[in-house]
Amino acid sequence: MTGFSFIVLSVLLFLFSVYLGFQIGCWAGDQAVTSRDYWKMNIAAVAIGVVGSVIISPLPLLYSAVIGLLAGCIVGMKMAFGESTGPWRFLDRALNVNRSHRETAKRGTGDARRARKKTGEKAPDLISVEGDKKDSR
Repeated sequence: MTGFSFIVLSVLLFLFSVYLGFQIGCWAGDQAVTSRDYWKMNIAAVAIGVVGSVIISPLPLLYSAVIGLLAGCIVGMKMAFGESTGPWRFLDRALNVNRSHRETAKRGTGDARRARKKTGEKAPDLISVEGDKKDSR
């Protein structure tokens, strides 16, 4: 295989595996309820990436696929989790991105929202209707 075709195929595999990893990460991030669950899933993703690297080590063309899967998975989990936690909190604040994730972390309401989402329970009704009675003059 020539150098140029190797690079093109490697980049295509990387891009496809980032997309695939993102989809897997979104699914996994939806399953996490607490920050502890989220970090356990991150550790599991890295461990799977290491094992995958060992398995495909004789096939250099697939190196970028494992890296892409891992990168996509970590980012997908972060986006689906919906809260800035750990080093993501620092990065989100420094780059001024994911404002809703930062606000959720600051309020501390993420665990309750994710638990309701997982069980299918409705969100609490926060609208007051006490003063909406019609005046009968």
